[in-house]
Amino acid sequence: MSSGSNLEMQSIGSETNLSIGGSLGFAFSQDLGNGVTVTMSGLSFGNDVALADNIVSDTQATITSTSTSTNSSLTVDANNILANVGVTTTTTSTATLGDAATDADAFEQISFATANGTLTYGADVEIDYADLGVGDVLSSDLTDTGLGTATSALSLGATTGNGIQYATSFGGSSLTIGYLMKNASGADFFNTSASGNSNTMAIKTAVPVGPLSATIAYTSDNTASATNNTFGISTSMAAGNGTLSVAYVSSDNQTADVTQASAKYATTLGSASLAVGYSTTDATGSSNTNLMTATISQSVGTGASVFAEFVNRDGVSSGETSAVLLGSSFAF
Repeated sequence: MSSGSNLEMQSIGSETNLSIGGSLGFAFSQDLGNGVTVTMSGLSFGNDVALADNIVSDTQATITSTSTSTNSSLTVDANNILANVGVTTTTTSTATLGDAATDADAFEQISFATANGTLTYGADVEIDYADLGVGDVLSSDLTDTGLGTATSALSLGATTGNGIQYATSFGGSSLTIGYLMKNASGADFFNTSASGNSNTMAIKTAVPVGPLSATIAYTSDNTASATNNTFGISTSMAAGNGTLSVAYVSSDNQTADVTQASAKYATTLGSASLAVGYSTTDATGSSNTNLMTATISQSVGTGASVFAEFVNRDGVSSGETSAVLLGSSFAF
């Protein structure tokens, strides 16, 4: 069981936004005594700044009401004929209550771990392996909420759905392979062989290269009329008193080819952690979008910290381009 709480304040343009909420999660595992450990994802709750009330709820109800009225008034048309005699009008209205944008991820994945690797099956498996960009160092969803829409954005295709994932390692290298039999998220698709189903495959490997650690990944979304192939590579190395990371991601889809280059530097200042990231994204036919992010966090006790974050997005269609956030976090 894990839990935590956050209190955050964002300053963007002339607005000040507050968010308070927390999380509570459960997970379960069992050692079968034969070298296999089974792990199941459990129920989780949390606040989401994308929701109007900041409360995650899995309750949804639809109410439909119908009213009927009869017009008893009489009128005479241009031909002196009576009209509106006993005309009946029926009005139907529908209202939906609850939060339809909620996914609590309860009991949707199960994993089997052995000495040779881990096999995971689930209805909400993510295989966005090629998403290796390092320029976004933000930890809070609130920090960049409300920024203007980027003119150039990286598209990864459909990378979440009903599928399997296998992860293993050998020597100093690791290998992860994923396959989605139905690349749509948020539901259990039992008939994954139905006509019209779309699939996604992905592969990722991490290998040591001298003093560097390099990761290479490829994802292919085979959705009809929306094929998206993404290739990513990233590496990191010690630099000064911290770690320097760089990455390059290229996406080839039906609407535009997109490339993204990014870099990040993470270090410590006394007992505080500092990270700065930068990325530039170029989509065919659109102007570049540049993103700069920074975060600093200071522990103030066991499981408690205060932090500040900054974001600037250059190359937006309209709206705000920068924001600052102050927050505190508690883990229980």
